[in-house]
Amino acid sequence: MSPRDRTPAGTGPERDRPSPLGELLLGAQLALRGGREVVLRSVLTAIGVGVATAGLLLAAGLPTALDHLAERNAARMDHQAAPHPAPPAGDDTLLIGIATTVHEGQEVHGRLLRAEGADPPLPPGVTEIPGPGELLLSPALADLLDAPGTEALRSRFDHPVVGEIGPEGLLGPHELAYYLGSEDLAVENAGIRITGFGGESGPVVRGPVVVLLGLVGVVVMLTPVVVFLGAAVRFGGEQRERRLAALRLMGADRRAVRRVAAGETLPGVGLGLVLGALFFYAGRPIVETVGVGPGLYAGDVAPHPVLGALVFAGVPLLALWVVLASLRGVVVEPLGTVRRAERPRPRVWWRLLLLVLGVVLIWLSMDLRTAGRLGLPGGGGLPMTAIGLLAALFGTTAVLPWLVDRLFRRASGGPLALQLAQRRLAAAGGGPTRAVSGIVVTVAGAIALQSLFANAWADASVTLADTAQEAYAENEFGSSRFQVQAELWMPPADDDPAGTVARVPGVEEAAAFRTVWGATGDGTDVPVHIADCDVLRQMADLPACSPGDVFSALPGLGAGDTLMVRPREDATESPWVLPPVSGFEGALVEHPWSATGHTARDVVLATPEAAAVPAEIAVRSTIWIRADPAVPGMEEGLRHTLGSLDPTSRLTVPITTVVNPAMADIRDALVAGALACLAVIAAGLVVGTVEQVRERRRVHAVLTAFGARRSTLVASVVWQTTLPVLLGIVLATAVGTALGVMVQRVAGLPVRFIPVETLVIAGAGVGVAALTTLLAVPALLRTMRPEGLRSE
Repeated sequence: MSPRDRTPAGTGPERDRPSPLGELLLGAQLALRGGREVVLRSVLTAIGVGVATAGLLLAAGLPTALDHLAERNAARMDHQAAPHPAPPAGDDTLLIGIATTVHEGQEVHGRLLRAEGADPPLPPGVTEIPGPGELLLSPALADLLDAPGTEALRSRFDHPVVGEIGPEGLLGPHELAYYLGSEDLAVENAGIRITGFGGESGPVVRGPVVVLLGLVGVVVMLTPVVVFLGAAVRFGGEQRERRLAALRLMGADRRAVRRVAAGETLPGVGLGLVLGALFFYAGRPIVETVGVGPGLYAGDVAPHPVLGALVFAGVPLLALWVVLASLRGVVVEPLGTVRRAERPRPRVWWRLLLLVLGVVLIWLSMDLRTAGRLGLPGGGGLPMTAIGLLAALFGTTAVLPWLVDRLFRRASGGPLALQLAQRRLAAAGGGPTRAVSGIVVTVAGAIALQSLFANAWADASVTLADTAQEAYAENEFGSSRFQVQAELWMPPADDDPAGTVARVPGVEEAAAFRTVWGATGDGTDVPVHIADCDVLRQMADLPACSPGDVFSALPGLGAGDTLMVRPREDATESPWVLPPVSGFEGALVEHPWSATGHTARDVVLATPEAAAVPAEIAVRSTIWIRADPAVPGMEEGLRHTLGSLDPTSRLTVPITTVVNPAMADIRDALVAGALACLAVIAAGLVVGTVEQVRERRRVHAVLTAFGARRSTLVASVVWQTTLPVLLGIVLATAVGTALGVMVQRVAGLPVRFIPVETLVIAGAGVGVAALTTLLAVPALLRTMRPEGLRSE
């Protein structure tokens, strides 16, 4: 055999290269069978991915929760969907009376019910119409009535409780609501005849500023979760990179290394998705304990099918993208990775590009016409704002590693603990900063959101007076300087309602009169106020008054004329033959908020002796009240007293500020979202810090063995977290303030700054970081034991 025909020494038949599936399986085996430390890091990754997935599923359930809330609100609509004109009474009709009130600033939804036949419509959540004097309560109102210190409210609902309103009849578990059976309710007083419940559901969120607030809130709440997800899949990144670099040096090509890395990531991500679903469904009952507005039921928080599918598809894709994007050093310089050579310095151009892109998009969205020219729909400014915010917030987290590298790569001096922290920050690349990126982006987004909300709140609220005393003084009317008005639509439980009201602490004077509507022969409608002479003199400048007198300057109205009187529109009319009518001049005294400009020429004033009006007709009463707002509990006492006289009564009191109710709902929702976001970020930061500590376990054990003090190592870890946090908070404050200014311009609001709120938010971010670092100290102390010197 010639030398040419011989097989060279050391060579043989070419081995089959593993298939792509085999390389994925190899990576999975490394994650599951690569030793205790590798498995533990996979578990930590799964926990981090699970926490982030639970947060994303919670956000994916927001549309469903709003839909359920709107459906329940529409299902119990009554007077809004009542037929007009009212149908005749029948077996399938029901009379309702609006008895909604307020207790210590919280609305109490109430209705009076009276069945007119054997088959009345049932409100949602009710199985049977309560009988006269019987009460149905929501669970929250029942608990409130049983609580100490609610004796006054309890006296108002001094009726036998015969049942509970079901969840389908309530907006949420914390809503205060009741149904009270009444035998006095009629269409002649406060009754509204209906044939069923339910109406069309409308959007829960209305108004462009409110929509923008909700959009910014969602972006701000979700961005930290996504940032933390990206950090979670890189737990144990240094060891993984060295293993993959070793494979690269053994002959694996770039694609093979990437497939092995993907296979090593997928078990942790897959387990994280399962844990995320378990965290989400196990934590749903917590939603019912959040006392924001009426609250939400656990069943309301269900991921929207499309959004839920996007979460379960997007989380693995995002995880793979993050891992593969981090392998540049492994596939290009594997030897340097194995030898732990100095890492290349982070580049800044693409990091700043994200910030600039975000700013440009938000600037473009300031002008919706610009959005239209770009081919976006009429509301195109909102998507541009959302994308711009996302880019700017992600750019903030991307710039942080570069800043840390610039500041601490050549830093020196200071205590030993500080020097150790600086060297770790310089040598570890973006590892330590990834653990705090969630805090940084949360602070930046929260400052921008709070800037917009504070400005929108100021724009949506109108300050009428600085103090309650000033508000009462500005609303005085009549010679007795009344400030408060109460309206009773049903026969009061007391024959002297004014006297009953006058006994409330803080009430100085009360005057009552009744009102009916009269139609003249030519069809002219005029209000008829019935009261004794003392009260009539408060209402107008009258000549001498005595029982039996009637006063009016209505043209053509005189003795012997007949007025067809009724308590309200579409109610039964009764004839009233007028006695002699005395004229008067001038305008009628009215409450400032309900003034209609009545004068002597379009009103009739009558004493009770002259007004021969049937009792079932003259049922609406009005009480004017002079009160001292400085007396504690005066307004609550008035509401309880009036509610005892007539559950359908309405009280009008002077107020200092008028606020758009939608803004209060947005405020409550933002508070709940911020708490949920902070909980996710805090949990993730604890896991991330523990992972960082375990990654340095052998270094800590070696330093301890060589005599380093434990206090020094603990302080170095604290510094290692504190320095990036402080730097990130400064960056986040600057970026958040700038974004706040821009979103205010998008909303068309004047620019306002919130220095106090900014300091509070920044302080909260530092506090959360400090707390989570302290929670990781026990794990740090365990790494200093001699067992940490062993290596697998």
